[in-house]
Amino acid sequence: MILEFMNVQTFVHGLLLNSFSLMLAGHVAFGRNKLVPIGRIHYVLHWLYGKYEPWILRLTDWLLRKKFITDTLAGRALLYILASISHYLPHGIVVPTLSAVNLIRFIESLQGEENSPKLAVGPCVCQKALDRWQEPSCKDIVVLYGAEIYLHLNLGYRIINADEAVAILEQCRDAGLVHSLDFCMQSGQWHFVICNCDRDICVLVRTFQITGKMIYPGPLTVKQNKEHCLGSEVCGQCVKICMFGANSIRDKAIHLDDRKCLGCGQCVRVCRGNAREVLRRVEYTHENVIPVQVLLKGMEIWNGNKTA
Repeated sequence: MILEFMNVQTFVHGLLLNSFSLMLAGHVAFGRNKLVPIGRIHYVLHWLYGKYEPWILRLTDWLLRKKFITDTLAGRALLYILASISHYLPHGIVVPTLSAVNLIRFIESLQGEENSPKLAVGPCVCQKALDRWQEPSCKDIVVLYGAEIYLHLNLGYRIINADEAVAILEQCRDAGLVHSLDFCMQSGQWHFVICNCDRDICVLVRTFQITGKMIYPGPLTVKQNKEHCLGSEVCGQCVKICMFGANSIRDKAIHLDDRKCLGCGQCVRVCRGNAREVLRRVEYTHENVIPVQVLLKGMEIWNGNKTA
């Protein structure tokens, strides 16, 4: 009993010491077109989230793997409610690779403290928390104060430059992963990581697949040219690669449901008939988080293998 009390006392002391040291430092976040300082409470709250994030992911994964929850009306309703009340926990905006690259280059261009890291990369937090691995696994690109937090937590992250970040994004794109710009508190100042998500392990994607929550469409969407589409027997790659169920096969023809398209661009990349192009979404609802002028800078409407 005495030993347990001493362990608790040591833990609390370490937590207070870490929190105090963090509050003494100055930290910056993404502020639309410039770096902005963030409050100490903001930083400490996010540091605490980062420390206990693996526990949250493991609990969510447990819920997602129970068929009596995922395969029943009551269970799915429970997941929907839990996702709804998690409004201020991490959510993601889906973007194609060129938009993620634009964001990386933009962050790199912003003026900040010379000794403060802007970018770092580490093992996928979902894969690490669940101990289920799939390559590429070193793919979580944390930015600005997020880089400071995850480096401080000593979870296997390392500082990288923009060129290294771009190479990781391209590797993940070629592996069929989806880029998600994740943020907390429904605010761009809480943007902290570019996740590269898969459909089998990523907790955010798996939650979205059941609830339609936690992930938002980005500023782009996809248009299909049915005359150029080769159909499911010759191609059908768009159906295989889409994580969000936007493509389906009916009578051997490919059908695109643009209501389900989040704008990752993967189907455009793999289409053998060059039958798809990416267009500006009519209503991009997260301009206040990551603005279009950053994500679409220098981009034109494209098709075929010119993007993704």
